[in-house]
Amino acid sequence: MPIMIFMTRFYHNSQIFRRPVSVFLYKIKLLLPALAGLLLLTLSACEEKPTLVGSDLLPSGDFVTFRSTDTIKVYAFTQFNKSVPSNNAGYSYLGRVYDPYFGETKLDFVGQLRLSAAWGKTGLFTVDSVKLVLTIQGAKGVIDTNYHQQLKMYEITDQLSSTQQYYSDTNPTLGMEIGTFSMPVIYQDSIQTMDIALPTSFGEYLMRDTTKLNQDEGENDFRTFFKGIYFKMEDPPDPLLLALEFTSSSSTGELFYPYIEVYYHTNSSGVTAIYDFAVNGNSVRYNRYTHNFNAADPSYKIKHINDGVKDSMIYLQAFSGAYPVIKIPGLEYFKKNISNISVNKARLSFSVFIDSVNFKKSTLPAQILMKYVVSDTTQYVLPDYSVSSSYFGGTSDSTALTYTFNIASFVQMYLEGNITKPDVEMYFPTGEFKNVILKANNSHTPAKFELVYTRY
Repeated sequence: MPIMIFMTRFYHNSQIFRRPVSVFLYKIKLLLPALAGLLLLTLSACEEKPTLVGSDLLPSGDFVTFRSTDTIKVYAFTQFNKSVPSNNAGYSYLGRVYDPYFGETKLDFVGQLRLSAAWGKTGLFTVDSVKLVLTIQGAKGVIDTNYHQQLKMYEITDQLSSTQQYYSDTNPTLGMEIGTFSMPVIYQDSIQTMDIALPTSFGEYLMRDTTKLNQDEGENDFRTFFKGIYFKMEDPPDPLLLALEFTSSSSTGELFYPYIEVYYHTNSSGVTAIYDFAVNGNSVRYNRYTHNFNAADPSYKIKHINDGVKDSMIYLQAFSGAYPVIKIPGLEYFKKNISNISVNKARLSFSVFIDSVNFKKSTLPAQILMKYVVSDTTQYVLPDYSVSSSYFGGTSDSTALTYTFNIASFVQMYLEGNITKPDVEMYFPTGEFKNVILKANNSHTPAKFELVYTRY
């Protein structure tokens, strides 16, 4: 039976329990150390060379504790795909952002108009006024209270479909220019609802055929009659980003999504009424992101994108910009050569780059997520996130300046053949607008991978 450390206190002590023994037994006692040494030598010769990686394989005080050895390397590089799916995200954005390392990003979106209700009236009417109601869920960047941002709106001629995939580089086909409109003064980091006056003629255009004011999926469906609107901001003099949400408050009924109110009166009675068109959560929508890395400061710009070079830094950008691909090739050996593995812990850690000007402790993004790619159109978040977001981790540690990820389920699925490659990609949750730079590869603090497993 194996002797555990905690059992040694029960060994017999000859100084306490001495008693007379025969000469034969005494000689046997002299032989015991030699026999024990021979036995240990034999066991050592039969034992495989240690290959376990990790620490705390078994609980403290049990048979043995294995210390971590750095034998599984991790390498990473920066990628960029200008065409990523961007359908019906929870938020859309207007404006542009600038980063001396990442360059410039411009953001706008396309949305389908939905009707508040089918038209149920008869008789002639006159449109009195029209307004667009926008609720800005926060503004980031340079706020100039002396400058009014300019919103541009166009009708699109593309038929939008809820079953079609739309991408971040999709260029809408533009029809009528609705106009360019001054926005009220924008305030930073605040929810702000604003009314923007639109031409009366636009209201008349939307309601020029009341037989189309329904959504019955037929030939008179309004979504076929008026395809949608392309919203963008004229390039502001300074970088500024506005966020819009496509929900309503369940408690107050407040509408956060953009909507158009057409005020009209009936010609026969003069009764005033309102008819609404909305870009809401049921609308087909897609976001557009245009990234210009060449606009970065030449001293700081990313030098290696899409070339597979293992730079000392990897870059993760908001709004589906640059992103790191992390490879753990050492896991392939485990999959091919070691069977019956139960992963106890698999943890990835990355140190953060800080320059105290553009990237500071206070500006670290709250969380980074990871996914694995099955095909060009199929991607899955790591299964560890499904256990719980707190278990998965990926949150910023502003003291240690690290991001740590628990990926044990992902590694187990890979070893069992349920995932093809031991590669993951980083990305941000919806709504994140900050960027981050991480150290990797030949950095003095490269990525660290800890693996603890049990063979059964």
